[in-house]
Amino acid sequence: MKHLIILSIVVISLSSCQQEDNEQYLRFNNEDYAFIPQEYSEIGKNFIFKNAQNEEVTIQPLYYTLKKKYESGYGFGQSNKTESYYYDDLWIELKLLNVEIPNEQYCNRVNIHISNTFYKDLHVEVTVPYYDGQFCKPNGFNQFQPFTEPTQMVINGKTYSSVKTVVPNDFFTLYNGSQIDKLYYDMDHGIIGFDDTQNNIEFRLVSE
Repeated sequence: MKHLIILSIVVISLSSCQQEDNEQYLRFNNEDYAFIPQEYSEIGKNFIFKNAQNEEVTIQPLYYTLKKKYESGYGFGQSNKTESYYYDDLWIELKLLNVEIPNEQYCNRVNIHISNTFYKDLHVEVTVPYYDGQFCKPNGFNQFQPFTEPTQMVINGKTYSSVKTVVPNDFFTLYNGSQIDKLYYDMDHGIIGFDDTQNNIEFRLVSE
């Protein structure tokens, strides 16, 4: 009986391994990495942004975590199993060093989430905090596809060729008292600039 139990465990284990090997793994490929900000993998490095008045906003990467995740074919309300697969899932968290809001620790965090889960295509989501004077809200942006309508920007003599201009529904906070309502995101370098159009203030990346 003991041998039968051990044999059963071995068979189940082999079946599980075979099932994993047969399922698709959507890795980031070379084309994807052209749209993934690898500079943020240098943890602890400061990225400094300045405006025309020489005021600074500093962003520091806290972590750059790439993991293999699993998407099950079973979903809520589904009666039948659909295709399951593995995928690369990248989380980047940035700290805003110029934001000092008491008891609102998440108001100084920017999160970038990049994965292959949605429609099996590269998916990018950026979350930037918004502070309304009382509460910190994870406002930021909706998801956007990186391959549509990229533009080119030249900042301090450097050309960025895959820039997405993102305008949220409301302004957000990158430093105390700011009302940022436009952000420039280069798919290879991450955040390269942002604007407070109401007050005609523009911040651009000066060091990385």
